[in-house]
Amino acid sequence: MSEVGRRIAIGIDESDFAEQAFNYYADNMKKDDDYVILIHTPERYNVMDASATVLQEILEEVRVKVRKLEEKYKKKMEEKGLKAGKFVTRRGDPGEAIVHVAEKESCDLIITGSRGMGMIRRTILGSVSDYVLHHAHCPVLICKHEGYKK
Repeated sequence: MSEVGRRIAIGIDESDFAEQAFNYYADNMKKDDDYVILIHTPERYNVMDASATVLQEILEEVRVKVRKLEEKYKKKMEEKGLKAGKFVTRRGDPGEAIVHVAEKESCDLIITGSRGMGMIRRTILGSVSDYVLHHAHCPVLICKHEGYKK
């Protein structure tokens, strides 16, 4: 069994920004002995007034979306020659989830995309990449490559 080198956490979702961050890592930074932890936080829904039937439909929709995203990134890992890693799903705030999992997994680097929000919008809504940058225990790479698709 070979030794694992760097432990890399990558925050992912269904966005192009997340895919660009993953591709940037895979095309420019990966090493053969890296262990990649893909971290996903499903979209949250307000279900306070939902009936049991509607709640079940929403939960099934979330499960299907997560399964499809996991399959997509497992395929991308194979295509990019990434040999070791896993897909982790956590509920809650995406920034907090990324930081928590990365710390728990003793990651050496966190990579996340950036939606490119302006300062006012970022201040009001909050930013996942901003949260991760200010709370992570390890270095953080925020990918802001418009059009980087490779």
